[in-house]
Amino acid sequence: MTLTVLRGGVLLAPQPAGTGDVVVAGRDILEVGPPGPTSGMAAQATVVDCAGLLVAPGVVDGHLHILGGGGGSGYHTRIPELPADVIVEAGTTSCVGMPGVDPITKNPEALLARAYALPATGPRAWAMAGGFHWPPPTVTGSILRDLHLLPHLVGVKIALYEHKATAPGPAELARLLRELEWVAGATGKAGLLHVHLGTAVGDPDLLARALDESGADPGRVQVTHANYTPDTLGLATRLGGLGCRVDVNPLINPDRITGAIAPVDAIAALLAGGVPAGRLTLSSDGNASVPRTLPGGDVEPFAYRVELLPTVRALVAAGVLDLPDALALVTANPAAALRLDGAGPHGIGTLRTGGPADIVVLEPDLRVRHVYRDGEQLVRDGRAVAPDPFRPPQRPDTTP
Repeated sequence: MTLTVLRGGVLLAPQPAGTGDVVVAGRDILEVGPPGPTSGMAAQATVVDCAGLLVAPGVVDGHLHILGGGGGSGYHTRIPELPADVIVEAGTTSCVGMPGVDPITKNPEALLARAYALPATGPRAWAMAGGFHWPPPTVTGSILRDLHLLPHLVGVKIALYEHKATAPGPAELARLLRELEWVAGATGKAGLLHVHLGTAVGDPDLLARALDESGADPGRVQVTHANYTPDTLGLATRLGGLGCRVDVNPLINPDRITGAIAPVDAIAALLAGGVPAGRLTLSSDGNASVPRTLPGGDVEPFAYRVELLPTVRALVAAGVLDLPDALALVTANPAAALRLDGAGPHGIGTLRTGGPADIVVLEPDLRVRHVYRDGEQLVRDGRAVAPDPFRPPQRPDTTP
């Protein structure tokens, strides 16, 4: 069994745990805290000097287009799969793959296959059923059977108030919430209803009524793209007050989308509106299709945009949250929403003795230095240890 000691870092679990060591034995964390007898076994261990660095749980990205988004504006707009090294270089050790606009060529079988593949060189990965169209495609013939029998499926995504989507009606939505309650009880999964909020006009009380009719736990509902417009932010604030979880996306910002709200401002508004910090999450929506036309008329060059830690840093700099609570938005909070935290079978999202060794070592400005998943080092000095084998090499610089 390999033994690794991350020595002398500032421990954020994500709550402060002082300066000390994290001892990793194989896939698990053996010890977290001040240097002790176990962490003193330097002769048997690989010791990594973390003095002056932050040691935190790996990032949990609950909304990531691992299969590639796009396709809604023509076949040529379909985005390729997301390379594993891009994900881990952002500090992400766990992610949830999202279905998107295209249910035909990016079907559930393809999404699950990508989720199965990523842990070979990258993060843990799960997936959502559903997508932009209702009823959605399934593997077994029903969403209920898919969620019950396919362990990598943790919930269902639907799109409400979205021009390009079809969505369940009020009765179907209440039934879906009841089915998710049953799935959660029968399987121990989150059974999360992950709701894309769009900009089309619709009944703003739809979710609240469905929750009331179904009797489902409001914490089983997570609305995302809360910062799309002032209207989506207002709706998300109301739902957050009812006990739903609220997700904000850095990909959506006023520099890229007219009318969008900056993630820092959206989090501040949600907190001011009475939504507890523990119900808030950040997810990247990375590798989605959100093109932007530049002032000169050209389309912005494509980028994966999977980073969450710069938004964490911005929240702290703006005084909206302190660092531990801001880090919780991308660690403990999404893990709890997905029921993958310490209370569940996986235990991600925190640094704790006996938990999985999913760890990110950060510079004081939150740039990624090292990343470990299941005790295996995936990123060293900011670069993936095993670059994705199918990622095209960088073109050589031909500037004269």
